[in-house]
Amino acid sequence: MSAEPLPERDELECELVELIDAHASERAALRVTYEKLKIVLADADRAVSKGFIQGVFSEGARPPREAI
Repeated sequence: MSAEPLPERDELECELVELIDAHASERAALRVTYEKLKIVLADADRAVSKGFIQGVFSEGARPPREAI
């Protein structure tokens, strides 16, 4: 009988375990992660200059973020 050591958890795996524990299920953790990703992507899209169209900004000023 050979005893092999358990593989060490890497940093990402530890963060995933903590995320799932904080939200009670994988589905809830995935939902929260998706919602946060949508916010980050929307912020990134607003932060990028689209250039000028006839001397006026194409997107205008950054709109206020909606409450979650």
